[in-house]
Amino acid sequence: MKTAAPYLYKLLLLNLCFTVGWGLGTPAMTSLDLSSKEERGFSLPFRLSNNKNKDSDKKSKDDGSSSNQEETAPVIEHALDQIDRAKQVQNLIGKQDMTSNRNCEDCERELRSIRYMQCNRQNDYLENELEKLGQGHTLFAQLATAKIERESIIKPACMRMSMEAKFSASSKVFRQCSPEGTGSAAFRPCISENYFKLINNSFDLVSSCMKDIMAPEASDETQKLDVRAVYALINVESGFHVNAMSGTGAGGIGQFTTPAIQDVNQNELRNIRISLENNPNPQCGRLSMEFLDSLEPIRPQKAHSCDRISLSNGNPIKNMIYTYAYLKGVKKDLSTMIFENRNYKNKFKLSEFDLNKVKRALMVWSHNTGPAGTWTPAKTLLNTFYRNRPVTDADEFINQLQQYMQKFPASANKSPARRKETSRYFPEITSTLTNIEKNVGGGSCVNF
Repeated sequence: MKTAAPYLYKLLLLNLCFTVGWGLGTPAMTSLDLSSKEERGFSLPFRLSNNKNKDSDKKSKDDGSSSNQEETAPVIEHALDQIDRAKQVQNLIGKQDMTSNRNCEDCERELRSIRYMQCNRQNDYLENELEKLGQGHTLFAQLATAKIERESIIKPACMRMSMEAKFSASSKVFRQCSPEGTGSAAFRPCISENYFKLINNSFDLVSSCMKDIMAPEASDETQKLDVRAVYALINVESGFHVNAMSGTGAGGIGQFTTPAIQDVNQNELRNIRISLENNPNPQCGRLSMEFLDSLEPIRPQKAHSCDRISLSNGNPIKNMIYTYAYLKGVKKDLSTMIFENRNYKNKFKLSEFDLNKVKRALMVWSHNTGPAGTWTPAKTLLNTFYRNRPVTDADEFINQLQQYMQKFPASANKSPARRKETSRYFPEITSTLTNIEKNVGGGSCVNF
């Protein structure tokens, strides 16, 4: 990847700046960690944590049928293609290379606008709906038309790379929903100006409103690191495309499945509404009123999978809110099961910063493994390797947990395929974010 860096920087300067008006400047971060900081930078990428369904080890399928627990899917599944980072980045390099040696007055302007020249009859299916919903005085319309803010929590260039690099333009892991709520296979949607603005501005607003709910009374830095973790997770799961959907029905920005939607609807939605409407930022109250109060909750059944992806049902905003709501519940459950558990809480002899790093890692990891899929190997690790010693190194604990995912998985993750997938989930998220931050984000995708 080192040889790719110069081309990707050119891509940032020429092809990614479009309407953002943002330059690299001096890198704010120098290392690669999603959740920790060394010498004013990040060291090793993070992991996210688990689901809150206590019985998530058991197979739960949308059609109600049962199957072997060895092959069970996680509550929020990593259902899309495995990351093919080198191939996707090379595609971007190739796109840039065709024009990198040209010398003309209009080249920069032409390259700045190239991202808005991708629409064709195969991929413009969201455009009419975006134009229609972008009219009026709704919050959706504002988000789809407002200018890109340079100081958003996640840098717009990183968001742009996420949308471009996860899937090729010819990928068909997307669904186009009819007015009746039925979906059909579709190509990756055109990354038009309005579509990008909607995704970028929605994630920034939802993150700004939900970070206080995710980590109340935490420092601004800790909250932004939580947002960074969620950004990295969504980047891998859906590439920030509103209508990404797997064959099992996991869909949308957060790749939600039936059990996860049920969990949010039953355990989190009411409190999220109250918290958003009590936020001093009036835009947060509008999030609740326009996307939670005025619209029906996402229906969990697979037959209603378009609820997870359709613009008319408030997505991607609603799906983003659900993603944060679900992770909030996960953090609470992990605290109960491990970090506040009298058998384990005194084992962690870490600074507050590094303890938050471990918590963040477990939270993200569980997005793939299911809750028991994370705390089962974590408890085994604490009861064996750390039985007579404290946890004093956050990175060491996270690296050992990766090995324990393979050696001591939860019952739902014991098949060879699941052992491999769950143990690799963290490194894949970490590696992908590292490359984006190194080559596009100027050292970090977060504006601190």
